[in-house]
This record gives sequence, C-alpha cells and structure tokens, in this order.
Amino acid sequence: MGIAMEYQTLKINYQSAVQRIQFYRPEANNSINYQLTQELLSAFQAAEQDEQIKVVVLEGLPDVFCTGLDFQGVSAGNMEEIDPKVGANDYYNILKQMSQSNKVIVSLVRGKVQAGGVGFVAASDLVLADETATFVLSELLFGLLPACVLPFLIRRVGFQKAYRLALTTQSISVTDAYNWGLVDEYSTDITKVLRQHIRRLQCLPSSGVKQLKDYVNQLWIIQQETQDLAVNTISKLLADPHIQAKVRLYVEEGVFPWQTKR
Repeated sequence: MGIAMEYQTLKINYQSAVQRIQFYRPEANNSINYQLTQELLSAFQAAEQDEQIKVVVLEGLPDVFCTGLDFQGVSAGNMEEIDPKVGANDYYNILKQMSQSNKVIVSLVRGKVQAGGVGFVAASDLVLADETATFVLSELLFGLLPACVLPFLIRRVGFQKAYRLALTTQSISVTDAYNWGLVDEYSTDITKVLRQHIRRLQCLPSSGVKQLKDYVNQLWIIQQETQDLAVNTISKLLADPHIQAKVRLYVEEGVFPWQTKR
C-alpha cells in the first residue's frame, strides 16, 4: 500500500484498492497553484507505482471541484517566481499522465468546475457528477485561452462543443455536460454510483487498463507538438502585462475587463 505523504493542497485517503485524492484549498476555491500541481504530480506518480491501487478518485469540495488557475497568485506577482512555462507544462503533464496511467482515473464532481478544472475532468477515464455540477471555460473573458485543456476536451466531447465552451464562456449544467459526453453519469446519490463502479473497476488488471489507454491514445494522437503549442501559448499570454493587469483588477476590485476602459 502507498506510503502516506504530507500534502498541503490535497487530502489523500486509501481505501483497499482505491486512492482518493481531494483538492483541498477551500480558502482559494480549490484553484490551481504551483504547489498543487507539484503535489498532484507526486500523488499520481505514487499511485502509479503501487500495484494494489486499481482506481484513483479525484474529487473536490461539496460546492466546488476546481476553479482553475489561482488568479490571486497571478495578481500577487507569484508568476514571476515560477516561470509560467514551467507551471503550464506541469499542468499539461498531469493531464497527460491521467490519460496514460495504468490506473482507472475517476473524477467525482460536485459544484463548480471552471477553466483548468475542466481539464482534469476531460482527462479522466470516467466522470461521475451530482446535480449541482456546472462547467465553464472562462479564460477568454480575460484574454487567456484554455490552451492546455482543449486537446483533452476535444478528444472527449468533439471539436465544436469544446470550441463553443471556450468561445461563449458560458456555464453549462450537468445535464448538458452529460448530453455532450463530458459527464458519463450523474445522480442525486453519486457516492452510491461510485461504489457500484469501483466494485467492477477494481477487478480490472492494471496491465490491461494500460494497454487499452495506449491503444486509444494511438487512435487519437496528442503529440509532443500539441503540448509544445499549448504550453507556449498559455505561458506567453500569462506573461502579457495587459492580461496581468486585467487579472489584477478583477482580484483586487472585482471588476471584469469589459466593465472598465482601463
């Protein structure tokens, strides 16, 4: 069984053949900072090496799954300490690892899923949600792009639906997400649904899961060029002083870019 490690942004729980990873940054709406990406990479890598683990469940808080990039960090200038390209590459590597893992990755979704949080959902093997779940790509409102999310989202829901979500920046309900294929199953008792799936999934050989993912990934090739394009695009935008100013104004004053001429 995996060795328990001390995490600051995650809560890790082992239950027989299942590792549960909970985003736990309630003070920041479960947003993604550098520490969270490092800890999540570590948690996934530890699970990968543990032969007893068959299923990894990724979950958030009751009212928020994950809200994407930590704008507080961007506003505070923390992006200067961590090269935006490094952070974007680490985030992309998490999504890639999820899609290549020999474990079954299940996202258990409640509440708000925003921006980079949608990427975690899109890269999961199975997405289970309750009726409170909503999904939105809000990046374009600030002049950003969901560059790292889109390759995995397009694979899951198709080009036009992914493009529409990015273009409109409108939130969709769990019903729409289910109809689009972003959510595989939703219920008022999602814990019961999860238990039912785990009973079957934990019987699968990890080697077979890995072979299936490798085969599927060859049918839908996300090449290194895709990662380079995504990482370079978002890191360039994050380094743009005009976009940083828009983010800072929103964080400090709650003002959206279209509400001011500054």
